[in-house]
Amino acid sequence: MDEWQEAVLRHVGVGVRTTRSLIQLIRPDDWDKRPIPGKRSVYEVAVHLAVLLEADLRIATGATASEMADFYAVPVPADQIVDRLEQAFHAYEQQLMTGFSTRPTYWGVTDSAPGWLMEAAVHLYHHRSQLFDYLNLLGYEIDLALFE
Repeated sequence: MDEWQEAVLRHVGVGVRTTRSLIQLIRPDDWDKRPIPGKRSVYEVAVHLAVLLEADLRIATGATASEMADFYAVPVPADQIVDRLEQAFHAYEQQLMTGFSTRPTYWGVTDSAPGWLMEAAVHLYHHRSQLFDYLNLLGYEIDLALFE
């Protein structure tokens, strides 16, 4: 593994670890709350975080819109979100270490494998921030360093 891959894996690992910590703070009565009207619920953001690393790389390797709809349709119970996040991180790590061939997305975007790996990392941090903000809006006291 080269220096770039090690750095990406470390930063995505931090994102996954801190996302796990945020998810573990969520109280059962808050899963269905929607702190920003018209946006995703706490549960919907957490599930999106749990699968997005894997989803982005499926898209990068040519998954169709129909295949992605099927992928997203698989339910993730609240008590399995952290496990699903770890599974997605493992899939991401495998792709990082073994490499993969990209294909244009079903909406026409093309990028390199390193570009998609970076996109997935940025996507993770974006939605981790969204969950962090949601929990703050709901009054959670969060003592967590989000970056190293």
